[in-house]
Amino acid sequence: MTDQTLTLTTAQMKQIARYKLTFKDILEGASFEEGRIVCPEVYSFTLDDLYHAIQNMKAADPTVREFGDDWFYPISQLSEAFDLDRAQGFSDDVDEYDSIKGYPGLNLSDSSWFYILWIKLEGCWLDIDDEIKLSEFLNYDEILSDLDRYFSNKGKPLEAWSFSKNEMIDYIGFFDDDQFVKEADETELALARKFTDQLCDEDSCLALRVKGYACYGGNRLYPCDWHTSRDCMIRLFERTDDPQYADTLGYIYYYGRCNGGVPEYEKAFHYFGIAAANGLYEGMYKLADMYCHGYACKKSPRTARSLYKIVYEDSLQNFLKGRGANFADAALRMGNVYAKGIDEEADPIAAYRYYVQAEYAAKIRAQENDFFGNTTVVINVQKALEETRGKLPKDYLKAHMAYDFPWLFRQLAEDNNRCELRKVTNNKGHTELTAKRLPTRSVPEPDCILVTIPELSFCTRTAEVSYTIGDTAEIWFVDGSDDGDRTRFDFCDWNPVECRYEFYYDNELVAWSKSEKYRFYGPSA
Repeated sequence: MTDQTLTLTTAQMKQIARYKLTFKDILEGASFEEGRIVCPEVYSFTLDDLYHAIQNMKAADPTVREFGDDWFYPISQLSEAFDLDRAQGFSDDVDEYDSIKGYPGLNLSDSSWFYILWIKLEGCWLDIDDEIKLSEFLNYDEILSDLDRYFSNKGKPLEAWSFSKNEMIDYIGFFDDDQFVKEADETELALARKFTDQLCDEDSCLALRVKGYACYGGNRLYPCDWHTSRDCMIRLFERTDDPQYADTLGYIYYYGRCNGGVPEYEKAFHYFGIAAANGLYEGMYKLADMYCHGYACKKSPRTARSLYKIVYEDSLQNFLKGRGANFADAALRMGNVYAKGIDEEADPIAAYRYYVQAEYAAKIRAQENDFFGNTTVVINVQKALEETRGKLPKDYLKAHMAYDFPWLFRQLAEDNNRCELRKVTNNKGHTELTAKRLPTRSVPEPDCILVTIPELSFCTRTAEVSYTIGDTAEIWFVDGSDDGDRTRFDFCDWNPVECRYEFYYDNELVAWSKSEKYRFYGPSA
């Protein structure tokens, strides 16, 4: 039937939409690609049509090939004629249920249901072997049951609607995100509470998690309720063996949240031990706190210091990669090691260095997320900084530092990092040497380094560093370098013979500098 032209009536299109007819029937055995279909009028494919189509698919039990070649693919190619955009909610027209579409995870309109089912049908056609029966991957009865429930809900106020367990789980999953909870309106929150309470009664782990962490300090979804939070965490840990929940229980018991503020150290030690054994930093440093003070265990400063150091070193690496929300806590505790002499000689300078890092990390954490307990950490860090400043040597704190070598450039080039060196003039008219790490094919996003200058009370996570050099400084760049005042390097070091700092790229000298001092200024300079 080559070059055959076939005109479809709206009555035929309705039968096709309902899977009462397929294009194989209409084209008398020819493939869709061999004919030319003309649709003089647009037929608005509806959810009711799709419901009947699912019923008829169930009765016909087609293979994936039959379903795709004879029905789904041709309709998709005639999407305008079947008004598929409108059916899926992509047009400017709004149906009566669009006003309640703002509930993520819930299908509250004909178009949202149509869209979800059409995507599911498309997935069957694209991803499943052609000769397999469609019924092996499409649960007709479940789909029809979901649609029956939806049709019975239509016209009722939302609070009177009934939803499947999967729909409720999909919805409350969004409330496991603090930012979403902050932005949700009261009707969305009320529905989330209703679903969460119902699912908690059914031992849903997601619901227990949402409610347990909402009650842990309280948010807009649930007020603070430590007993409820504890009970949710106990049930979660029993069901999942996830150390995260053990860690949370450790905190609840450590601070006596359910005991009138009186710590329950034995329980806390038990749960922090589980968390620490599974590599959770919070559990490790809280366990270290308990060894440090001898809470529910024999006091062991050495064990405490060892745990603090492990957490600090690991969380620092994560922090440099843009992760590591625990680094502020880890740096604070390392500061305490040297401030209080925990299995170390007391050293206020070393302590101050860690406290400066903790202050910076806590500020970064506050900018990136609403971390419960961060305010307490900030207060403790500020107190530690003030106390330690009084123990620092006279004139220790400065407005800038002057170094014989630009030692941070060497740190930037470590671990085979490729860097760019530039000579620039800053806004005060002074000459600066600036180096920054460059992306490469093997390292498209190079890590930062942590620059800590305690004398300046300065700390930053960066991949670029600048030093100010004197007007009499000498700087040389290899011929052919970019603009004559920039080049790339992958190694740098002091040359004591030439009395200059040299930069190399692929073992070739590409630049050097001679300056009496390399000055590094704090943020207020």
